[in-house]
Amino acid sequence: MRFYQTGLTLLAALVLSACASRGGDAGLASATLELTRGPTFIEGGNARGEQDITVRTPHFAFAVSADSGALVDLALVSNGRYGPDLVQSLDVVPGEGELAPAHLRVVEQNERRLVIELERRWHGQPVLSRYEVNRDDAGIRLSARLPQGEARLAGYRLLRNEAAAPLAAGYNDMPNMVQAHWTAASLHNELGILYKSDDLRQQRKGGEVSAWLSAGSLGALSTDKPLYAGQGQAELALLELRPVTEGFEARLQALRQRWSRGEKVYLGGGNGKLYAYTPKGRLSADFASAASQGHSFLSFGPQVYPVTTNFGGTAKPFSESQVEFRSDIGLARAEVWLDGKQVAGWKINGAKWFRTGVPVPPNHTWMQWVVEDREGKRAYSNPIWIE
Repeated sequence: MRFYQTGLTLLAALVLSACASRGGDAGLASATLELTRGPTFIEGGNARGEQDITVRTPHFAFAVSADSGALVDLALVSNGRYGPDLVQSLDVVPGEGELAPAHLRVVEQNERRLVIELERRWHGQPVLSRYEVNRDDAGIRLSARLPQGEARLAGYRLLRNEAAAPLAAGYNDMPNMVQAHWTAASLHNELGILYKSDDLRQQRKGGEVSAWLSAGSLGALSTDKPLYAGQGQAELALLELRPVTEGFEARLQALRQRWSRGEKVYLGGGNGKLYAYTPKGRLSADFASAASQGHSFLSFGPQVYPVTTNFGGTAKPFSESQVEFRSDIGLARAEVWLDGKQVAGWKINGAKWFRTGVPVPPNHTWMQWVVEDREGKRAYSNPIWIE
């Protein structure tokens, strides 16, 4: 991660924003990126200082405290207006002890992109962090460089205003199998594993940490057909960003070990296409929500669709897990994995469509479906949790 050494002063950026900002109702969603100084307009917001800054985007608005450097307010857009404040605080935690007051500056600002950089100190050592926003992405890339030292609990942590948090749609059970209800996209490398948590702290000795605050998207996606941004029910979610460095098989093995410990962490990007369940249409907010909840599968060729319990959902013991496999070049074989071991497998002699099912056993944690086509390419479901 490279931190800029030069850039606009915060005052200069604010003057430019003030000149470009529109008058009228501050609660109306902006069509551009706008940055202003002073008490925030966000309903119920905590940023009340004269030097605090508020950023408006077409999808959400957020405010940063000039004293602490923390993001202290965030509102999502609904029906063309910014809603109430959803956040008490979002910040990197370098370890035990307080961060010294922040020095903020805007290092990049144009009609498409905004970057705010913070310089603070922790136990006398520098902590550099950034907020990066793109106009077309409903989210914030967070990054920080922490001082090296002894291992301590460190990372990004989100504290919510629970009363204002929206409810995400739940798709545990499949009412029917409709292929058009699934949207495929390739995620960027840092989302190879989708781990959503309001507390991303873990034992670290320092170094660089990154996170993505989704306000309705997973950032820049590669898709065959466009997603519709700014539509659907946006969900606020904090996801870990970590570049994929190992091969897929090593990543899959590590994920299966985490599933066996009950960790709600899911296959994401890096390679292949992620198919997520979006029954209301190709909406970026619904794709982000479904992917972060594991309602998805990763494909390198064929497809595997749930028919009963959704991937990422919970199945009752003694029920049946049914799936449907598809491949334009023909299917070759399929497998069922249970708590890290393959427990079933069978050949499929070139059929382009195949539906099957197995009973859900009791006293286990998870099960996974894997299918292979005639060229040896595979698709992997995210786990079905067992009640």
